[in-house]
Amino acid sequence: MIKHNLQFIFTDGHAVDGLSLPYDQSHIAAIENIIDIDAIKAKYWKDDKDLDLKRKKEAEFLVEDDVPIAAILGYAVYNQASKEKLIELGVEEKKIIVRQEYYF
Repeated sequence: MIKHNLQFIFTDGHAVDGLSLPYDQSHIAAIENIIDIDAIKAKYWKDDKDLDLKRKKEAEFLVEDDVPIAAILGYAVYNQASKEKLIELGVEEKKIIVRQEYYF
């Protein structure tokens, strides 16, 4: 997004939650210290030891306007059928990976 000079913000939790804070481009170098990567990667949405897990898991990266195709490095899809649809739309096969475990 930076390379394509796109305006964006990111949040440390679900964007509509009052506890979540927005950060602009000036904070991008610190993103790994701002968002909770363990929460984002957590398999489950609920943890009795972390009552804020769901909010943090839903951290967002929001881009103003449209993202140009040139800015998309690749696609992660749920299954082979989804991959085939993207190929039919003209996406190069080498840019598509099937990762069912990425989806809930």
